[in-house]
Amino acid sequence: MTERYTLKKSLYVRASMFTADELRRQKRLDLKEVNEAVLEGLVKQREQLEAQQNNILRSLTISLFLAFIAWNGGNIQIPGTGASIADVPSFLELCLIAASLSVLMITYSFLSIQLYNAVIFAVASDVMAKNKLDPDLFTAARTPTWLFVKYCQSAPVNGREPGFRISAPGRIFYGVLVGFLSMILLALWLLAIASILYIAHTGLSDDLAGWVVYATCVSIIFASFIAMAANIIEFTHEMDFSVLEKTETDSGDLGS
Repeated sequence: MTERYTLKKSLYVRASMFTADELRRQKRLDLKEVNEAVLEGLVKQREQLEAQQNNILRSLTISLFLAFIAWNGGNIQIPGTGASIADVPSFLELCLIAASLSVLMITYSFLSIQLYNAVIFAVASDVMAKNKLDPDLFTAARTPTWLFVKYCQSAPVNGREPGFRISAPGRIFYGVLVGFLSMILLALWLLAIASILYIAHTGLSDDLAGWVVYATCVSIIFASFIAMAANIIEFTHEMDFSVLEKTETDSGDLGS
């Protein structure tokens, strides 16, 4: 009889589980070890994603700034040109759509970076298993990271019981430290969304074109909420052990 087991998991855990299954299959089939090269590539790609996220954040800031100016009836000279923002047709509409798209892209980038973290941890755990090194240290050695978030946890090393136990006041302090960081980042994200919707609601013309732009912004913002929800929402997964324990090659294997 096929043994099955159901459990609720988030998208991060799903990515980690699929990666771990690929690593197990690689070992069963005695394929050439490529994990270290894969790990290096994953770390580099995540670094590029983080750089893209920073560029998108700058784009969001500029778009919102220009939208506020246009909304308030201000007029500034566009650098490098002889025109001002008042001379640009539908300038407010363009800024609002650009800001909405920036919010969506930031949300997608954040989700992608977190998935990269899950996959990197799974691969790094396999690569570092022989010397028992914390995989997070491998990642931190190759790309800048906020290590204080890791060491504020009660058990900084995943899967290992801490040998140094912090007092209750320390746990509270570190919890507040990381909690405020999460709250501030989430509040800024929500503030950007609220600003876009408020300016769109009060500043756009009450005609068909204005309502089309408003509906476009709302749709983009709604998509960003779905992407943000993917960070925390969990769905039921069924584990089929007959498939997980399968040793012969299939269409997904590299062996012949």
